[in-house]
Amino acid sequence: MISSHPITKKSAQSAVHTTRRKLPFRPQKTPLLSSKPRLYFLTHKRASTLREHQDTTFRSSQTGDGRCRQPVRQWRGEQMTLVDEVKARLTIVDVVSDYVALENLSSRTPKALCPFHDERTPSFSISLEHDSWRCWGACGVGGGMFDFVMRADGIEFKEALEKLALKAGIEPNFKDEHSDNRRRSRSAALHEVNQIAEDFFTRQLEGTQGQEALAYLESRGIDAQTARRRGIGYAPGGVNSLIAYLKSIAADSQAVVQSGLVVKGNDDTWRDMFTNRITIAIRDPRGNVIGFGARAMNDAQPKYLNTHETSIFNKSKILYGMHWASDAIRASGRAIVVEGYMDVIAAQERGFKNVVACMGTAVTSQQLQTISTFLPDDPDNPPSIVLCLDADEAGQQATLRGLQVALSEFGRRTTTQANSRRAPIDIRIASPVVSEHGEAKDPDEAIRNNGAEWIASIDQADEIIDFVIRTSLSSHNTATENGLDVALNEVEPYFENIPPHTIREQRKLSGLGEQLGIAVDDMIHVLTRKRSARETVQNTSNSDNNSRRNPTRRTGTTRPAIPVATAAIQARWESDLLACMLQYDYAIDHAANVEPYHFTDPVRRRVF
Repeated sequence: MISSHPITKKSAQSAVHTTRRKLPFRPQKTPLLSSKPRLYFLTHKRASTLREHQDTTFRSSQTGDGRCRQPVRQWRGEQMTLVDEVKARLTIVDVVSDYVALENLSSRTPKALCPFHDERTPSFSISLEHDSWRCWGACGVGGGMFDFVMRADGIEFKEALEKLALKAGIEPNFKDEHSDNRRRSRSAALHEVNQIAEDFFTRQLEGTQGQEALAYLESRGIDAQTARRRGIGYAPGGVNSLIAYLKSIAADSQAVVQSGLVVKGNDDTWRDMFTNRITIAIRDPRGNVIGFGARAMNDAQPKYLNTHETSIFNKSKILYGMHWASDAIRASGRAIVVEGYMDVIAAQERGFKNVVACMGTAVTSQQLQTISTFLPDDPDNPPSIVLCLDADEAGQQATLRGLQVALSEFGRRTTTQANSRRAPIDIRIASPVVSEHGEAKDPDEAIRNNGAEWIASIDQADEIIDFVIRTSLSSHNTATENGLDVALNEVEPYFENIPPHTIREQRKLSGLGEQLGIAVDDMIHVLTRKRSARETVQNTSNSDNNSRRNPTRRTGTTRPAIPVATAAIQARWESDLLACMLQYDYAIDHAANVEPYHFTDPVRRRVF
C-alpha cells in the first residue's frame, strides 16, 4: 500500500540506509569524476548549466562583518575544488586560442600549428570530447589546459592554476588563502620596487652622471638605445641616491628593504646596495624585474654584485635572458648557456636568440629543469643544451661541475631524460674560439669579433665524453702511472652515460686507447675495475650515512667493505653466471640487471 505521507529529505535518507542494510554487500561509492560521461559533462558545461543539473549550494556571499567573501560551490555535499571550477568555466579552446590561431573551430577537433616546435603543416589538435590537446608531430606531447599553460609559459602548476582562475573570473582561493594573498601582494610590491629602480638607473645612465658608464658600454658595443632595450642602467657614486629617490615617491619601505636594493651599514643606517656601478636588470621568464646585477666601474671588488635572494629572486633557478630566449629555444630545439650578462646581450643583439646565462655560477639542476620546460620533445631530433662558458680556468671548472649536475639531474644511460620526456636532451660543450695569438676568447668577445665563427663553434660542440677525455688528459701527465690513474678515474664515470656494447662505445674506447697506447680490451678491463671500486666506495659511504642517520641500528661492529674482485675471481664469476644462465631458466631472470660491460672478457661478453 502506498503511504499518503509526503516524502521528506530525512525520510528518503532513512529509506536509503534501510535498503543498504538489507543488501548482502556494501555498494561501492562511485567518485564524482570517475566515469567518462560525468567527466565530459563537467568539462563542457558552464557554471549556469551546472547549477541547473547538480545538487549545488552556495555559501553566503558575505561574512558577519559585511565584507565580501568568495562563494564556494558544493556538489552533493562535497566542496568543488578550484581546479574543478576553472574547468567548469573554461574549455580547452578558451585557453589554447590565447596562444595559437585555431582552424576548423566548427569541428570536434580544431587544429593549429604547434606552438612548441617549428612546422608548416598543422599537427597540433584539440579534442573537445576529452577537453585535451596533443601534438601529433615532432613533439608528441599532450595534456589538459593546465599542462598547456605550464609548457607554454614555463611555469609551475600552481602558477598556471592561478592564471587560469583569473581568466575564468575566479579569485584564486588556495588552502591557506590569507597566506597566499600576502605572498601575491608581497611579490607584486617587490616587482613594483624593482621596476622603479630599473627606471631610476636608466635615467641616471642617460644623464650627466652616467657619461663615463655610457662610454664604457659603447666600448663593449652597447649604445644608449641598446642599454635601454636591455635594461642596463647606472647606479651613481653619490651617497644614497636611490634611497633618496624612493623616499621622495613614498615607495613601499618594507618592499624596498626586502628587495635587497638597500643594505644596513655598520652604523645601523640604510645605504644603497649599488654605487658607481653599471646595473643590469634581471627578469623572470614572464618579463618581471626580479633583481639586479651590477658591474664595478673601477677596480672595486667584487667585480660583479647581485641583489640578495628574495621571495621572487632565486639565483640558482633563474637564467638571465630567458624572457628573450624562450621562443627561440622552443623553435630551434637548442639552448646555449653562457656565463655572463654581457655574453647574452652580445648574442641577442647579433641575432643569436636562444642564448641564456647562468649568471656567473656553475649550472644548477634547477636551471637545467627550467631550460627543459622550453625544449621540444622530439625523439627523432633530440633537443640539446650547449654549455659555452668562459675559457679561463674558472670557466672550465664550472663546465665540469655543470656536466656533473646534468648527469645527476637527467639520469644515467640516456643522453638525458627529464621527468616524463620521451626525447633525451643532448648535452654538449662548445670549445672556446681562439684568437690569432692563440688566446681563448670569452663568448662576448668572440661574438662581437666574429659571430659566424662563434656559432660554428657551437655547431661543432663536443659530446660530454669527448670534452672530459680531452680535459682530463691535458690536465694530467699520463706518461706517469699516477697521472694516468687519476685521468682514468675522472673519465670512467662518464662512460656510464654511453650504452654498453655499442659501436659508439667501441669508438670512444678505441679513441681513448689510441691516445694512451692501451688496447680496447685492456681499457674495458681497467674501466670495469675502476667502476667496481667506485661503486664499492659509494655503497660503503651510503651505508655509513645511513648508520649516522639511524644510530639505533648500529650494532657496534663495523662491516668490512666488499673487496674489489681480482682478475681471477672476476673471471670465475663471469663463467659461473653464464653456466647458470645456460642451465637454469630462472637464472636469466635473476641476471636482468647484468649488462655486457660487466664482463671483462670479450668472449664471455659476446656469449652473454
